[in-house]
Amino acid sequence: MAIFSCIPFLIGLSISIATCSSPEPDPKSTYFENFSKGLAEMERIASEYKYKEKNFEDEKRNVTASKEFDFIIIGAGPSGATLANRLSEVPEWKVLLLEAGYVETTISQTPSMSKYLQTTPYDWSYTTTEQKHSCLGMENNKCSIKYGKVLGGITSVDNMIYTRGNHKDYDKWADLGLKKWCWNDVLPYFKKIEDFHVPDFDRKHHALGGPVYVEHFHHSNGLGKHILEAAHELNIKTIDYNGKEQLGVSLPQATTRDGHRNSVAQTYLAQTVTRPNLEVLLGAQALQILISPHTKEAYGVKFLQEGHLLVGKATKEIILAAGSVNTPQLLLLSGIGPKEQLEALKIEPVADLNVGSSLKDQMSFIGLNFHYNESFKIPDKHEIVEEFLKHAKGPLTTPGIEAIGFLKTEASKESLDYPDIQFLVTKDDLENGEQFQRANRIKKEIHDEIYPKSNFFNVEVTLLHPKSIGDIKLHDNDPLHHPLINTNSLTDSDDRDIDSLVAGIKKAIELAKTDTLQKLDVHISDNHIPGCDKNNHDEYWKCAVRHLAVNKGHITGTAKMGTEEDKNAVVDENLKVRGIHKLRVADASVIPVTISGNLVAPSIMIGEKAADLIKDEWK
Repeated sequence: MAIFSCIPFLIGLSISIATCSSPEPDPKSTYFENFSKGLAEMERIASEYKYKEKNFEDEKRNVTASKEFDFIIIGAGPSGATLANRLSEVPEWKVLLLEAGYVETTISQTPSMSKYLQTTPYDWSYTTTEQKHSCLGMENNKCSIKYGKVLGGITSVDNMIYTRGNHKDYDKWADLGLKKWCWNDVLPYFKKIEDFHVPDFDRKHHALGGPVYVEHFHHSNGLGKHILEAAHELNIKTIDYNGKEQLGVSLPQATTRDGHRNSVAQTYLAQTVTRPNLEVLLGAQALQILISPHTKEAYGVKFLQEGHLLVGKATKEIILAAGSVNTPQLLLLSGIGPKEQLEALKIEPVADLNVGSSLKDQMSFIGLNFHYNESFKIPDKHEIVEEFLKHAKGPLTTPGIEAIGFLKTEASKESLDYPDIQFLVTKDDLENGEQFQRANRIKKEIHDEIYPKSNFFNVEVTLLHPKSIGDIKLHDNDPLHHPLINTNSLTDSDDRDIDSLVAGIKKAIELAKTDTLQKLDVHISDNHIPGCDKNNHDEYWKCAVRHLAVNKGHITGTAKMGTEEDKNAVVDENLKVRGIHKLRVADASVIPVTISGNLVAPSIMIGEKAADLIKDEWK
């Protein structure tokens, strides 16, 4: 395949939108009609798409050896795209990037449509295993796990919120003996990433000119500013949460540009279009890393593309950047994992490592709704579409997130100024109740009872640092079957996880009672979750959390980085898989702690740092 059959499409998006916004056609027959067709197509995909298992029979496989590369990167998400860019900077290195998904579309690049992408082919459609202590309000007690299956990975389907995490997160890595990953070591990479266009930013902590454009969303209905004013009444500061300090509230910082999603496919990969030494294969699902049982050296990747089973060979390294679910799955399928588990599935063990055993995932309570009086005019859908296509403004340029906050509640046991809870305040300008229910697998009777129909906003309360530990295991030895993702959420022995979430809920309710929000007649919805005792305040919220807290898919630890003394470590601080030559992992699965935010920026940082480690070794 040529370098990038998708790049003309990527670059052409802004051109196609500009063409659509030409003043010559009648907007009523062009703008609205064309975009309505796009919305209808997205709805059709969302309603009809279901994961279909493919036949996987040995006798039908056609194994073909491809040409050799210096490096093979598995996964074109935030870390994989970064690595593909940085390694292909060396012109004499031949690099192959494998991506199971395909390219973004105009719909997926429309920020407001992010809520629709989780139930389409752009997502792997992963769920947890059946949970006993969480996800009780979801179908079959299974929560969704958002996981991008598209060029750009999660950056092509997420809510575009940009968070680095707290500097103490990274100093905790150093406290574990991983000295190369302290805050002072990773900060230069975060600055290298950024093209920061948030007003009045601190140049000591941010930079201009990097691949990732960061800005505020291009639209707000004004609720965000009211939230910031209300927080001041509670002595909560307005801050740059990606700057010097994190405790406080802010308008969201987003990975959008000119009102459109700005994924790593648009940034890191678009920069590589003229490089003949980078080959990108789309629709190429990795099935197994080939490892010599005698030398313990990784030398190739077996992958499936368009019904053909192919093998790519690497002379220098294979780099796993498939994310915190697919990376451990591939390691296990390749014989790297707990010996007893592998033998039980008739997989020949190559390295006895605790792959998948240290999973931690954040949880968000999504059932906290507040009514308020809207004092602004809601434009009709025709005006919304025209504003987006002609001016890159309006409700379509945002997923509806008005404010973000990082708070330390009274439930926190930390002695430091360190957040245990994140708030996302969301007000949707477009109707999406049915899709919200579908994407989060909420039982219909609970959704219909708990969510108002209009004039409300939601405060999503996220547990940043869960104590509960889960795992990832193989369902069987078929690489096309989804792995078993047991987040084991809300099972910590002293209930600190659920206590922190309840403390966060109470803080949000306190915020709603401030004079600022009372002027808007803000009041909590009196709808209650069926089966939870509304007469017992604390117990009601604990019950509510167990029903309507969802897994964020911000999973860490499934290929944990650690020292030689750490029995759960899978990779060392240079990201090399223990006991296996020429194999590294460079994505969020290596993170040995939890991060105060989502994992996009940390994953890009890992990709940047991994590229330097590789260059230092091979150049």
